[in-house]
Amino acid sequence: MKQQANIAAIYCRLSRDDGGDAESNSIQTQRMMLRKYAKDQGFIVRDEYVDDGISGTTFERDGFKRMLADIEEGKVGIVLCKDLSRLGRNNALVAYYTEMIFPDNDVRFIALNDGIDSAKGDNEIMPFKSVINEYYARDISKKVRSAIRTRALNGEHFAGKAPYGYLKSPADKHKLIVDTEAAPIVKKIFTMCADGASMYAICKHLFEQRVPTPSALEFQRTGKLGGNFDHEQPWDWSDRSVDWILRNPVYTGSMVSHRQTTKSFKNHSIVRLPEEEWIVVEGTHEALVSKVQFEKVQQLLSVKERTNQRLGQNLFVGLLFCADCGKPLTYSSTKEMRGGEGGFNCSGYRHSYRSKDGHRCTAHNTPYKPLRVKVLQVLNQVLQVVYNEQEFLAHIEQSCADTSEGDRKAITKLRQRDSQLKVLTRRVFEQNASGAITDDTFAELYTGYQAEQQQIAAKINDIEARLAAQQDERQKYAQFLEAVQQYTEVPELTREALIDFIERIAVHEGAGPRGQRSQEIDIKFRFIGGLPQGSVSL
Repeated sequence: MKQQANIAAIYCRLSRDDGGDAESNSIQTQRMMLRKYAKDQGFIVRDEYVDDGISGTTFERDGFKRMLADIEEGKVGIVLCKDLSRLGRNNALVAYYTEMIFPDNDVRFIALNDGIDSAKGDNEIMPFKSVINEYYARDISKKVRSAIRTRALNGEHFAGKAPYGYLKSPADKHKLIVDTEAAPIVKKIFTMCADGASMYAICKHLFEQRVPTPSALEFQRTGKLGGNFDHEQPWDWSDRSVDWILRNPVYTGSMVSHRQTTKSFKNHSIVRLPEEEWIVVEGTHEALVSKVQFEKVQQLLSVKERTNQRLGQNLFVGLLFCADCGKPLTYSSTKEMRGGEGGFNCSGYRHSYRSKDGHRCTAHNTPYKPLRVKVLQVLNQVLQVVYNEQEFLAHIEQSCADTSEGDRKAITKLRQRDSQLKVLTRRVFEQNASGAITDDTFAELYTGYQAEQQQIAAKINDIEARLAAQQDERQKYAQFLEAVQQYTEVPELTREALIDFIERIAVHEGAGPRGQRSQEIDIKFRFIGGLPQGSVSL
């Protein structure tokens, strides 16, 4: 279809990448300016195409795509923009549309404030303006990312709404306060999960108690549809909602940010970041669950517990690993091992797994009953040691504190010396410039100062790492002692006790003749690592 040469499309765009120009670039300002220009030139405005809040670095914009469709159908002959940056801030794509798509469709492009009009021939300044517009967007993106990171490091909450169980503080929208209506529900969900309840059981309980889902509660309070829910049954919780709550560390009083980012300022695709790159700031708001309970729940969620149809619950599911190849030990109730309760085998052996050097792992046959008895014995020994040696642990804590104080004083002295070296370095520069010292003397002094500063920096890094390790160790002991408070001894091994105290059990290959075999096991306790274990008699 032949283009309508006098039919104009007014295109307006505004987003955060416009920075301080947002007011002058407002949609209303653009619309008024372009409509007046079209009237003065005798153009007939077919339609206005607006993208409000969409970055110029992408061309995936509804308004722009609608205008492009009208261009391709021959309904538009002129595209009017306030300036080139309104069309976009991606240099390559701006050139693609202005130099290929528009000319191919006989469309005249006018960027009013930049003096660009394709009907008047090539505009040599346009490519340079396009590059400048892109760099402007890049600079704004860097500033925005920096501002977001600073807020994250300060422990500020900057999501659109508060997590379920919290509200935004009226005094500071970047702070969280407890939602007295929803917080008890969060606590109940964590308690049920820690006690062994399944996702289905938790959802069923919430349904029976007629507890509104997070989306339903938001709708009841604000009238806004924050998510999908059944209006006839607003208490019909999904596994996904419960799982999201159980895995969110915000309920321990910590603000966790920087869990995802975009590929670049041009490509807004979301990229999930590894956990070690997350920004975690503790103590930013009131906790709804303890860290011990949260860690226990995470361990329960990490393992899908299965019930054996013949023997019932496998207490050790997700905890047993081969000490040689690292593969999990799998339970087998078909083999009548000593004790009559079946046993475990290395899954690497069962599936012919071979290590990098080509060796195949061995069976690591482990009877269920002796293993259960030994782990129960070791667990009670550990509990007895903890209860009998509280003063010893307090002494360890005091020793760590004394060491920390000495390390902090050492850091202070090192930093004072580093400041002195900076002054000395500046002084030798001045002396060399004035001719007070020769170039050889300057080079010798400068090299020496630089070397000493590097040594100081390395020492400070080492001491700070040691302080962080000591703090982490004290915290782990405190968490372990918190878990111990509910036990004096464990009369019978339970899944709950295993999850509360043990992170993993490494099983070595057995040794000795049949009936007299012994098998070493290494138990890694939660928070405090491993302790000497002994062996299982088979």
